[in-house]
Amino acid sequence: MPDFTFPGPVPKDALDYFRDKELRVGFDYRDVWGEEHANAFTVAKAMQLDVLDDVRGALDEALADGTTFQQFKKELKPRLQKKGWWGQQEQVDPASGEKRLVQLGSPRRLKTIYRANLRSARAAGQWQRAQRTKKTHPYLIYELGPSEKHRAQHVAWAGIILPIDHPFWKTHYPPNGWGCKCRVRQVSRRERERLVATGNYLTEAPTIKTRKWLNKRTGESLDVPEGLDPAWMRNPGQDRTRVLRERLTQKVASVDQQYASAAVNSIIKTPVLDGWMKKPGGELPVGIISRDMQKALGSTSQMVRLSEATLDKQSRGHAELTAAHYRYLPDLIHRGVAIRQGKNKLVLFRREAGKWQKAVVKVTEDGKRVYLVSYHPADPREMRRMMKSGSVIRSVEK
Repeated sequence: MPDFTFPGPVPKDALDYFRDKELRVGFDYRDVWGEEHANAFTVAKAMQLDVLDDVRGALDEALADGTTFQQFKKELKPRLQKKGWWGQQEQVDPASGEKRLVQLGSPRRLKTIYRANLRSARAAGQWQRAQRTKKTHPYLIYELGPSEKHRAQHVAWAGIILPIDHPFWKTHYPPNGWGCKCRVRQVSRRERERLVATGNYLTEAPTIKTRKWLNKRTGESLDVPEGLDPAWMRNPGQDRTRVLRERLTQKVASVDQQYASAAVNSIIKTPVLDGWMKKPGGELPVGIISRDMQKALGSTSQMVRLSEATLDKQSRGHAELTAAHYRYLPDLIHRGVAIRQGKNKLVLFRREAGKWQKAVVKVTEDGKRVYLVSYHPADPREMRRMMKSGSVIRSVEK
């Protein structure tokens, strides 16, 4: 029974991962697949949003309060029974149109839902914390959990010590299957050296052998590493960072300025920024220009983007800038002194933490995108000179 209890409420990172998910109905667990799990909460055969919302609500309470499985089941079961989502019933499979006798709610299914969501949320939360603390504790150790029996491949991985950003953790970050209780432990360089000296640990990733697996629901063919269940072969923390960034980017481009600014902060002022700077992929929203700035640039977009190419240029020209410096960008862009330079550029100045910063943004010729083209520390005398000779959009910091 210890497996069916929470050792207290889950950490905030784990709860945030769970709460960020949107409801997604699916007839089969393979309907919502891969990276989608970082963005969607789904329960197979829960085809009504109110039923899905009841399950998610009960899980949210369990995660936040640290309730046991028995408490979770006691509270949720009567709600599901009242709505008719219990026992075996006939349902039509949307993919085939076939009517089938399927299992809806049951104690066993609730147990699976409870276990799977707890473990994936904890894993994602632990990954976020590991990313924040990897400077002092840059290694992860694969460890077996408290199961009576373990998969042979999982036993073979026990004792592997690798850097946090090693590709091995992209697929083999536990849990690695239904019912898997494996885990990782984060360690410092000093502890890693001490453990390796015992001769009981491995410092190289194993050769990965894969098998072909076809998701018959989506038609997607995958190379699945041996020892992993297909549904568990992704690192939920890495997926969450990427999906959250992409989802927030879409919101930033369309919502009003207040909510757009909040969405940008959800990227720039969280580990999403750190992960992107470490391994850039696509473009990152870094700020929102005001309406008067949009008008000055002739831009239809309010979002300022940072490209991989610009980050690379910045890294070579201003290696001293860290993620902490880039977290100043949203306020610098939206609230700083703004001076138009030519017809398609804005130069922005703002004092942050007692030091002046300068950013230059540029609109594309079609007016549909705005990019950050440079960012670095500034001299206020340069700002005053430019204000005398340029077209001032905003003369004081907001």
